[in-house]
Amino acid sequence: MAESGSTASVKQNNIAAIRAALYRADFATKKEIAARCGLSLAACTALLAEMIADGQVQELAFAAPNGGRPARRFALNPDYAHILCLYTDNNATDGAGIALRVCDLTGRVRTEKFCPLSDILPDDLTALVSETAAKDPLIRAAGIGIAGVTDHGGRITAGSFHGLNGFNPRAALEEKLGITVITENDMFFTSYGFYTRNFTGRPYSLSVLYWPSHKCAGAGTVVNGQVIVGSTKYAGELVSLPFPSASLSKDESLARMIRGEETVPLMGTAATCTIALINPDIIYLTGTATLNIRERDIIDYCKQTIPENHLPEFRIQADIHEEYMTGIFETARRKLRFNRL
Repeated sequence: MAESGSTASVKQNNIAAIRAALYRADFATKKEIAARCGLSLAACTALLAEMIADGQVQELAFAAPNGGRPARRFALNPDYAHILCLYTDNNATDGAGIALRVCDLTGRVRTEKFCPLSDILPDDLTALVSETAAKDPLIRAAGIGIAGVTDHGGRITAGSFHGLNGFNPRAALEEKLGITVITENDMFFTSYGFYTRNFTGRPYSLSVLYWPSHKCAGAGTVVNGQVIVGSTKYAGELVSLPFPSASLSKDESLARMIRGEETVPLMGTAATCTIALINPDIIYLTGTATLNIRERDIIDYCKQTIPENHLPEFRIQADIHEEYMTGIFETARRKLRFNRL
């Protein structure tokens, strides 16, 4: 007998909850999974049996007894699906190109490389994704990070690589390759990566202010696990803020920051606006321009207008590669379609 729409929906939600519980642990017993997901043991048993038959979950050896009956343990099958993570970049160290990583379902890195390119065009991006997917047939989702702005449909509307403007990777690749494709800008993925890598079980809020020394600054904010993108996904475009040097052109303001002449006022203004509008628990100051500042410098600047008891915790971290890749992976894994059950 076919399941009703509502019954099927409940089942899919419960299966997704079991996956999420196993994402957060190397393994778990049936009792632990049921408790984390709010399921009865009978319901959990039935769903796990289907997931094992489908290959999503593996049954491990019995846990060592500690006076009671040994319990069976369950874990995700890491090779049920692989996820392709990549982002376009133009940094002072590696130059222009595409950073690429393939992970299994548990996040273990299977492949990683940087592909140098003098410019990045739609054909470059589609060829790289297609070739990587052909080499690894287990790839079932791809997350693509873009330095710029994307719309709600995944189309690149403004980017550091102008040849990509107007291109929609999801429309070009999803149906062609039969995989899930997600496109977001760099700060969406990076801020979500910071959130998930530092999550301790209690929802919180953070903002990431990114200040590379060679291109426009950006920001990303996550509140209780949700990335704030705004109605047209323009949230976080720091270049539009009225900085202290508003009488100067954007290029001159950037040049002064690169020379280290106005780093603290520029970052301090962005941080002050973020606190006044978002009031996050943590602000990460990132990018190579942060190598020239101290947390104390930004705190003192913000204290000029923000009461000290409302200041967030500040953390400085120049490199964001791991957080960027983590954000791509976690987002793509969350969007991954499991169509077999």
